[in-house]
Amino acid sequence: MGFNRILQWLLPVLMSLFLVTGCGDLEPEMQDTRTVILNMDFNQKSSSRSSSSVSASELSQYNTHLILALPSWEYLTRNYKNFHSSFAQGLMNTADKKVSLKIPLNTQMKIFAFLFKENYSMSELFPGVREVGYYGESQSFSIGTQTNNLSLGITLIQVSGTDAGGEADTTSPANTNISINSNADNATSTSVTLAISASDSVGVTGYYASESSTTPANNASGWVSVTSTIFYSANVSFTLSSDDNEIKTVYIWFKDSAGNISSPASDTIMAVYYYWKLIARQVDGNGDGSFSNDELFKNYVVNGVTKTVKDTFLKNADDSDSSAFMSIGNLNESSYDDTVGKYKFKLVWGGKKVDDELTIKEVIWTQTSWLDNSTITGNVEISNSGFPTTNTIVVSSLNRFTGLGKSGSNQCVIDGNGSTSNWWNCVGAIDTHTSNSSTGIPGPLQKIASSMHLYIWSPGNL
Repeated sequence: MGFNRILQWLLPVLMSLFLVTGCGDLEPEMQDTRTVILNMDFNQKSSSRSSSSVSASELSQYNTHLILALPSWEYLTRNYKNFHSSFAQGLMNTADKKVSLKIPLNTQMKIFAFLFKENYSMSELFPGVREVGYYGESQSFSIGTQTNNLSLGITLIQVSGTDAGGEADTTSPANTNISINSNADNATSTSVTLAISASDSVGVTGYYASESSTTPANNASGWVSVTSTIFYSANVSFTLSSDDNEIKTVYIWFKDSAGNISSPASDTIMAVYYYWKLIARQVDGNGDGSFSNDELFKNYVVNGVTKTVKDTFLKNADDSDSSAFMSIGNLNESSYDDTVGKYKFKLVWGGKKVDDELTIKEVIWTQTSWLDNSTITGNVEISNSGFPTTNTIVVSSLNRFTGLGKSGSNQCVIDGNGSTSNWWNCVGAIDTHTSNSSTGIPGPLQKIASSMHLYIWSPGNL
C-alpha cells in the first residue's frame, strides 16, 4: 500500500527543498527506508530571519548540485568527501530541480548540499576533488511512518576564495582607512591606537600594520587574523619605534580569504615620547670629597638682585652641566601630571657613604603634590628601593622617604622628610652636612652622598 510524505527544506532566501516520498511496494510497518524526491525551488522565500545577498539568479549559475544524506553526527565543510558514512547521495536534475534519495526511517540525519559551477557527473566528483562554490547543511531530523510534513532550514555558505558568482576571487580589499588616535596630535608614548577599516566582497580576514612601506608577504608573521567579514572596522594597538621627536608614518594592509592584499593606507604622527628630564643636580666638583661654597645652593646675585634658591627653586637654570643646577622654578607643573593628577619622579644619589654602604641608590615614585608644596601628598613608590615610607618603632623620620616637597630646614631647598626639620633626602643642599665622619649632601637612610640627580617624567616636547 503506497502513501505520500512531504518534507520541506528551506534554504533562507536562497532556495527551498521539497521532499516528497514515492510510492512504496511494502506496508509501511515492513519498511525501514523510504525513497524520497527533493524538489528545489530557488525562488521560495523562507520565514527564517536569516538573510543572504546571494540571489536566485546567481545560484542558477551553478550547474551541479550534490545532495548527501548523512548521519546527524557528521560534520562537513567545503570538503564534500570528508565523511565517514552516507545514507544516500544524488545529483539534482537541473531541468526539474529534483533529486531522488533513499533514506532510513526513524534515524537522526542531516541533508548536506554542495554547489559546483561546472557540470559534473557523480563519477567525476568523487575520484578527484572539485571546487565547491557553496555548501550547507540542514538541522538534524528524522522521518517515520506517521510523518506528513517537515520544514528544515539550511543556510548556504560561500567557500573562501570565490566571489559571489563562484569564480576565483582576485579582487583585493578596498575602502582601506587608517587614522592614528593620540592626544593633541602627539604620541607621548610608543603605544598608539589605530582606527582601521576596510571592505571586501568575500570577506576581510586579516590586517598588517607597519612603519615600513614595503607590502608584506601573505604569510608574513606580522599579519593579525580577524573573523572573516564583508566590512571590518576596529581600534587596534600599535607600538611605534622608539626614536623621539620625529614624524612617524604607519601603513596598514588588509587581506581577504583568497589571500588578496590591499594597497596600503597610511597616516602620520609627530612622535613625542616621555623621558626622564633632569630638573636638579648637585655634585662634588673638587673630586676630593669636599664642597666649596660656590658649588652649593647659596643665594646668588643677578643684576644686583639677590636671588634666594629656597624661594625661586632656581639655580643655574640654563646650565644643567653645572655642579649646582635647579630648574624647578621654571617648570609648568600642569604639563607634567598624568591623567589622574600624579607626578612621576626619580631621585639618584652617589658617592661617599651611599656608595660604601648602600646597594640601591635610587628611588622612583609618584605623588600628587608639586615640589614647592611643603605638604607632601599621594606618595607611592613604584620602584623597589626598600626604603621605608612610614615611621615605626625601628624606623624614624630620619630614615623614611615620603616623596619630595619644600624643605622645613634652612639648610636645604627640597627634601623628603614630610615637612619636618630634618633634611635627609635633600635636593639642593645649601650647606654641607657631616655624619659618621663623612661630609656632603644628606642622602637616603642617613647616608652622606657626593652627588644628587632629580628627574621628572616628561613629554619630549617640553
